[in-house]
Amino acid sequence: MKALFLSAPQSFEYRETAPPEPPQGWARVKVRYVGICGSDIHYYATGRIGDQVVKYPFVLGHEASGEVLDGAGRFARGMPIYIEPAFACHQCDQCLAGRENTCRRLKFLGNPLETAGCMCEEIALPLECVIPIPDWMSLEEAVLLEPLSIAVYSALRSRAESGCSAAIVGAGPIGLSVQLALSGLASCRVFVSEPVAARRAAAEKLGAQASFDPGPQGASGSIEEASSGGVDVAFDCAGTQESIDDAARMLKPGGTLVLIGIPEGTDRITYDPHLARRREITTVNIRRQNRCVERAIEILGKQRDAARVLLTHRFAPAQAGEAFSLVHRKVDGALKALIRF
Repeated sequence: MKALFLSAPQSFEYRETAPPEPPQGWARVKVRYVGICGSDIHYYATGRIGDQVVKYPFVLGHEASGEVLDGAGRFARGMPIYIEPAFACHQCDQCLAGRENTCRRLKFLGNPLETAGCMCEEIALPLECVIPIPDWMSLEEAVLLEPLSIAVYSALRSRAESGCSAAIVGAGPIGLSVQLALSGLASCRVFVSEPVAARRAAAEKLGAQASFDPGPQGASGSIEEASSGGVDVAFDCAGTQESIDDAARMLKPGGTLVLIGIPEGTDRITYDPHLARRREITTVNIRRQNRCVERAIEILGKQRDAARVLLTHRFAPAQAGEAFSLVHRKVDGALKALIRF
């Protein structure tokens, strides 16, 4: 089979490699589509996220769909599936507490410290990671389940309620997924801060109350005015010092700051302790998702136009350099770009 290897910073090789040899009881899956995630872009651009450092060559990718080749007696050959990228041990204290997303022995596809990714023609999976998709869902749409599951988990942990006001800082695929996750909350007003005009337009297509270009001064003043005094919850989906500071300033007293974005090029972010203390801001950190795939499926089932907005580009594996560069530079209206195997 062939796999797409990140062979050096911003450089790929699509070449032959050994096919997977599934352990007994695992499935073998034909990969069809893999989405390019923000974390993939970090590895592509800098070779690391914190202490997770790429050792070249390495296969990226964890947002994927495919078809069953060998379902180990449980799944029929040819069945279309979503690939769950996290392999939990189900035995450690975190798993026993219902926190599989922080499993002590977690293996996550495309994580340099854990296991190779799914940007390849075939992959072996534990059966619990083989998720059949509904008849109405295409294999392209199924790729959106991973970021949307993170968004659902983020919305749940934020404790956003019906009628609340929310701000989303960064309207990339994760930010727009958060917007979709919030859409089920009746009368929830969502305000978006995003410097790229095409992404602001996408947010408004998906129902944002208003979107703002943060510019050099940020969008907190505009969102505070538009929301009549600040929002109940602010989701930072950009991961920069500036975006996190701006998101905190958007909150009304007693608000919640949800940190989803992954910082690039820094291992430290500071905060204004006086603002946080005086407004009694609660900060919530997000680590992927936990048992939220079914809700993500429900959201896509109800919002059938969402995939048309989010899925913007498709590439062959040999075009990976072009695909990653496009997403990294945020040009040509790029949101979710897919590699098609």
